[in-house]
Amino acid sequence: MKIIPLEIFDPSIQPITVEEMYGDWPISEAEVYALVNRSLHPRDSSMLYEKMAALGVQPDHTVLDIGCRDAAHTCRLAERLGCNMVGVEPVDRHMREAIALVQEKGLTNRVAIHQGAIEAIPLEAASVDHIWCRDMLNHLPDLRRGLAECRRVLRAGGQMLIYQTFATPMIEAREAAWLYAALAVVPANMDPVYFEKQAQAVGFQIIERDPVDSEWRESWEEEGVRTTSKQLLQIARMRRDRERLLGEMGRVAYTVELANSVWGVFQMLGKLCPTVYMLQ
Repeated sequence: MKIIPLEIFDPSIQPITVEEMYGDWPISEAEVYALVNRSLHPRDSSMLYEKMAALGVQPDHTVLDIGCRDAAHTCRLAERLGCNMVGVEPVDRHMREAIALVQEKGLTNRVAIHQGAIEAIPLEAASVDHIWCRDMLNHLPDLRRGLAECRRVLRAGGQMLIYQTFATPMIEAREAAWLYAALAVVPANMDPVYFEKQAQAVGFQIIERDPVDSEWRESWEEEGVRTTSKQLLQIARMRRDRERLLGEMGRVAYTVELANSVWGVFQMLGKLCPTVYMLQ
């Protein structure tokens, strides 16, 4: 796994003196600015669809979107790959949104939505060719059971794409405790080593591990979407206007919205590391 550098927040840093800070540097401040503002040509979020297509998904294949939420990705996969999609989702509100979107897009012949949870997938054994699992495993109280169910419904040789955010050594314990409580995250599932052990324990082979890190976030800033900049501004406003917003939004909506914004900023800072796994 790629090592996340800790130097930018290293508490053992040798102190910089005032003379060093304002003295003569090897290069000018303008040159420093030019160097640190060069694009690293980050990938954007469309890379997930490209990775899925690279699995060789065919029109007669069935792909499971586990934890499909509003079926936005389910429908996009059906449109881009021409395959049959099955979305499974436990939340009532998401079910209503998913069914409505499938109907709106005219995909009822290729996209089926079922209510259910990853711990008990309402599908027969060996009934799907591939699985798409985006950003939901953090919530599972029993990660091994959920992964075992995914393996059960996969046909022999089938592959599972997982996009998941993990903690890095840079996140502080108090930060993590607040963030995980606010977003219904199971702390153990934020450890990539723990995740890999559970995947291998149920019989999956890890065939690819691709740390996305802050790439998507950088891409959104460079493209002008500025997702993380907006979240940072939102954090500032929510912090300063806390009491009024709590009264108007309620505790749950306020806490979740604030935590979602912090989650995004922490991805940019390297405290959280989004990662793509390919399992077989």
